[in-house]
Amino acid sequence: MSYLFISRNNVHARYYKELCPQLSLDTEIHVSGIPILPALSKLCIAFDFDFSNVIKSQIKRKQSRSKLFWHLPIVIFIYCHLIRVIESGRLAKYLYLFEKKKPTAVVLWNGKKLPNQTVVEAAKLLNIEIFYFENGLLPNTTSLDPHGVNYSATIPRTAQLLEKFRECPADFISPPITQRKAHKGRVKGKTIELPHRFIFVPFQVPHDTQISQHSPWIKSMEHLFDEVMDAVNSLNDDSLYVVFKEHPSWHKHYEHLYKKHRNALFANNNDTASIISSALAVVTINSTVGFEGLMLKKPVITLGEACFNIEGLVLNALNSSRLQKALKAVEHWQPDSLVTENFFKYLETIYVIPGSWKQPHKEHVTAIEARLRRRDTLSAICSEINK
Repeated sequence: MSYLFISRNNVHARYYKELCPQLSLDTEIHVSGIPILPALSKLCIAFDFDFSNVIKSQIKRKQSRSKLFWHLPIVIFIYCHLIRVIESGRLAKYLYLFEKKKPTAVVLWNGKKLPNQTVVEAAKLLNIEIFYFENGLLPNTTSLDPHGVNYSATIPRTAQLLEKFRECPADFISPPITQRKAHKGRVKGKTIELPHRFIFVPFQVPHDTQISQHSPWIKSMEHLFDEVMDAVNSLNDDSLYVVFKEHPSWHKHYEHLYKKHRNALFANNNDTASIISSALAVVTINSTVGFEGLMLKKPVITLGEACFNIEGLVLNALNSSRLQKALKAVEHWQPDSLVTENFFKYLETIYVIPGSWKQPHKEHVTAIEARLRRRDTLSAICSEINK
């Protein structure tokens, strides 16, 4: 079996260059760059391909960055045609490359963003197996999944399946939650004193695929703010506050929301784990902060498509009325302790790759090889989980 690792010339390419020599596998790294001239022979196939889903997700990501420019019809028109031409060329390139290299599997990062989104389409057209890398779902871990990342991850979606695939008899010990490094463009401020009773709502990066592809009704962080505050208003409880925190990796600040509601506070410089520990509950679209809330045994309400949307584990609210009902119930509702335990045991013992990809140790490399060879537990149960 041969494995073709695809990457731009970035940190992931450096990781692959460190990882591949340690694997007892036939591997090759392709760093994307200039077009391949013989790939012109594949242009007819590429121009017939339907890029509407790719274009739709890209437009949504662009519009999250600019509220005016990317909503102009002429801009959307030009961009759609430009993307179609560029991605047709990219698709032709990888169709040619894959037919020439004949890899058994393609390995890449995330697969839901350009350019890898088009690379995935090329591999699917040729029925080549794909493995998707991503940051780990638990601290100091890595994800490597043959089905996808985020909402597409190979994770049981029912309590019954979780119980069936439970492996580790020992109690799950929550790993320490690490603070994400702030974007260099963010202005550092002071921590605030947290109110006595509050719900914690972490903002997410607005152009991330978690929002552009897996948030069916919350369209922006402003929309998230308004929906949560409207739901809290419906409770008629003046003592209940909502603490928001801007995502540290997002360079912009939401000053226009800071004083919009008297029961809304922004704790952008407070430690996330400390906020969660003091909160009554966590409300998130589908952020990893939801995982952290579960680790700290807090009720979690999700508003989008999250790989941890499991009955008994979280409350999922996919519209305004369901969010209001969830908030009314949240002070008297707790995640099922057995479902929570089984969920984290599954992640720890079956799903995640130990160790961060940024510092790959021997155990990490061994687990990567077992996953690629499909000789680990996850590989054995993939088909049953994804029925």
